[in-house]
Order: sequence, then C-alpha cells, then structure tokens
Amino acid sequence: MKFFRILGIIFFLGLVGGGIYIYQKASNLLEPEFIQLENIKFKNVTLPPNITLTFTSDAIINNPNPHQMTISKVDFDVFVDGRKTSHFTQELEVLMPASSQFKLPFSFEVPLEKRGIIDTFRNAWKKKGIKIRSKGDITIRTGRVKFDIPFDYDDEYRIEDYL
Repeated sequence: MKFFRILGIIFFLGLVGGGIYIYQKASNLLEPEFIQLENIKFKNVTLPPNITLTFTSDAIINNPNPHQMTISKVDFDVFVDGRKTSHFTQELEVLMPASSQFKLPFSFEVPLEKRGIIDTFRNAWKKKGIKIRSKGDITIRTGRVKFDIPFDYDDEYRIEDYL
C-alpha cells in the first residue's frame, strides 16, 4: 500500500515538473524574424486568356530559439507598380532549424489585367523596370504556440535582366 502511495506521489511530481518545463519552454520563446526576400527571379509567362507572370524567391527567416520550429503558412498580397494584383496563400509543413537563418523557397504569380497589360509593359519599358511589392505574414508554430511574422518587401526588377 505504501509502495503505491510513493509511486503515485512520484508520478504526480513528474507530471507537475513536466508541465512546468513545457510552460517555461513556451514562455521563453523568441519571435522569429523575417530578414528579406532574395533571389527573386522571373520564372515564366502564362499566355492568354489569363496572362500571368510567375516569380520564384527565397524568404530569409531568422530563428533565434534553441529548437526547431515549423513554418505552417505564407500569406501575402502582391502589388505591381502600386496596384494590388494578387493574393497568395500557401499552407506548409516546413521545419526551420534551431538558432539559424533559414531560406524558405516559394513561387508566386502576378496576373496581368488585359486592359492594363499594355500600360504595364509600356511603363516597364520606359522606366526599364517593374516595381513589385510583397506584403503579408509568415506563420510559424512550435507546439501550440504560433507566431505571425509580418513582412513588407519591395524591389524594382529590370527588364534587361530577363531579356
């Protein structure tokens, strides 16, 4: 009888200790940081009836935590020359290593409206580039804790780089 009582107390203390450990681990998490988008490259063009440009890129994210985390979602809007052209959402299950910077590769499409396509290319040719801005969130989780990391990145892409 005494043995089961001691075993029960040890089991209870183990549960309490495990709970405290998990709480401490979760409460000491640092929010990962979006660094930049890099290697944004033109991939291809889809022709009519819906003309779209496809780009690939790498999102650079810093994980300051001593354990790996999971990138679960990327959600952002794409603006071309100041006009919102598309919304991109992708559900993921990508592991991000502990205490390091991580490259998250993804691709996105920029649809070109029929009535605005001639103006977009005419302006791009005159200015020698197209300004593309990406603004949104990357969702990262560990256990039941989630972080939405906001990002806002823009750059100008020169036509001569793709010809």
